[in-house]
Amino acid sequence: MQWSERQILDTLKLIENSDYDEVRIETAGFKLHVRKSGLPAVAPPIPVRPAPVAAPPSVDTSARADVPVAAAPAHAQAPEPTPVPEGAIAIRAPMTGTFYRAPAPHLAPFVEVGAAVKADDTVCLIEVMKLFNSIKAGVAGKVVAIPVANAATVRHEQVLMIIEPS
Repeated sequence: MQWSERQILDTLKLIENSDYDEVRIETAGFKLHVRKSGLPAVAPPIPVRPAPVAAPPSVDTSARADVPVAAAPAHAQAPEPTPVPEGAIAIRAPMTGTFYRAPAPHLAPFVEVGAAVKADDTVCLIEVMKLFNSIKAGVAGKVVAIPVANAATVRHEQVLMIIEPS
């Protein structure tokens, strides 16, 4: 049986509105595993390698102005903290993952700047290990800023949106 995108989205909505924390559906040629908590059932072991010990340099390189210094890669730098105006509420990432403004690439974003939201409205998704986690507004009000780009990697506690409570 082939599942259409509409059937998958409808199934995800049913699961989101249910009391179940985890659902697994398997049919011929299709598997769906959803966990609301976003945490893996069993965390895979992470191999730990000891840090290499650097030998002290035998040549003085401090006077070499002709050697360019490589900058740290952009993805390794922490994002700039987003200022939250007085009285506004910041929706923060509950986990590290990939931020998505829309339920699918060809669909409209959940919210735009200036949109009114209710506390239970889904405002974005965060993908972690191929699991999509719905992020709720948590407060009724108006979206005043979305400082994160679509499909950007976000860190735990990073500001995703700023809402002016109503």
